[in-house]
Amino acid sequence: MNPHRLLCAAAGLLVASAAGAAVAFTAGPSPIGTWKGQNGHTYRWTALPGGGFAEYAMTSHRTTKNHCLVKVNTLVYKYHPLGNGIYREDAYLWDTKCAASWSPGDETVKIVVTPTRMTHSCDKEYTKVCFTYTRTATDTVPPVVKALASTGTAGGTTRLRYTVSDNSARTWEELDIYRGALIRRYKTTLGPALAGHLYGYKLTGTPASLKGKLTFCVRSHDAAGNVSKESCATLTIR
Repeated sequence: MNPHRLLCAAAGLLVASAAGAAVAFTAGPSPIGTWKGQNGHTYRWTALPGGGFAEYAMTSHRTTKNHCLVKVNTLVYKYHPLGNGIYREDAYLWDTKCAASWSPGDETVKIVVTPTRMTHSCDKEYTKVCFTYTRTATDTVPPVVKALASTGTAGGTTRLRYTVSDNSARTWEELDIYRGALIRRYKTTLGPALAGHLYGYKLTGTPASLKGKLTFCVRSHDAAGNVSKESCATLTIR
């Protein structure tokens, strides 16, 4: 199995200069894509599964306050839709010992996006720009992924098989297991995505509770924030 298809570590920390909480997103170009912030660091914006946006650090750097390391692919903000174009922003904060926890926001920020620039306005009247981004990637082509019928053994090994390809040749995947309702979710790290290659997510010590016939679905993301259509297949655990 491909070594890049591994469970992602829990990640994320607040980048102090990208302040803000709830977000109002105006009509126009989407923030999905790769952006360079005014602090010189690069961030990737993607769509959240339930709506809204997620922001990831794409360059390794340290926070200005606690000097904690921000690793590549670290989720730093989540923007949740509240209706009427308003989003709540959750930030991953680090304490002085670099232990992290999510902190839901309680302010509002207006985001304006053009094809090449994104601004955050953080005052109550939304007239003061507090942070800017410049778009660094123009990739708008989503990956193509296909789930393949897979098998496994309770207490043993299970491989969730799929094929994936993308014009950037690099993606990461979300894999969900269903027995009617969602019962397991896994994520891979960013890795190769080449047409004609078979990929898979390996589970060791498969839980006995998964025994039987299930469904697993996979959705693929590229580094520019494009998301594939979901593909599903059967999963049999003996």
